[in-house]
Amino acid sequence: LGETHPSMLTTINNLATVLLGMRSSMGSSAPPAKRFDAIPNGTVVSLKGLVNASDRNGDRGVVKQYIPSTGRYVVELEDSDSTMSVKPSNLLQHVHVRIHNVESKPEFNGKTGTIITWCPSKERYNVYIIALKKVVSLKPNNVVLETGTVAQVTGLASKPELNGKWGTIKEWIRESGRYEVQLSPQQIIRVKMENMRV
Repeated sequence: LGETHPSMLTTINNLATVLLGMRSSMGSSAPPAKRFDAIPNGTVVSLKGLVNASDRNGDRGVVKQYIPSTGRYVVELEDSDSTMSVKPSNLLQHVHVRIHNVESKPEFNGKTGTIITWCPSKERYNVYIIALKKVVSLKPNNVVLETGTVAQVTGLASKPELNGKWGTIKEWIRESGRYEVQLSPQQIIRVKMENMRV
């Protein structure tokens, strides 16, 4: 066999570069790494605290996508094909909870419910208790969020730098009344019930 012509080598090198580029770009189009700080797609939410579209406050919808570059969620509004781009602070998640340690109403304890609203002035959730078919007002430390719920850290005095961060609840530890919360692949913290909000 004769020697390969220099121009042929250049062509082969160029082709190899293109193929490697294609391979790396195909690799980057693989599903993104799991996020622990984003509300899962399919979560039912309602809008709150909107200023420019205040007529939409209270409207319900479903999270369709999280956009990391803007830190916003695409929400598809109920009974409509329209979507909105919404900050996490303008969303309330209608997640399932278990009621815990209500001393004044022990019959509530152990019941499951759904968060309906959050009352900032009272710092309480309104929770619809399914078995009793009634709405009750409960403090965050009487409401156990389900494993897998993504919630926001708030009111931490010991580590104020964590306030405002979002994480996935991995476990509720009954003995200590704390959640184990995963903020990122590397970081898991333990937080009191009253320091997590949806």
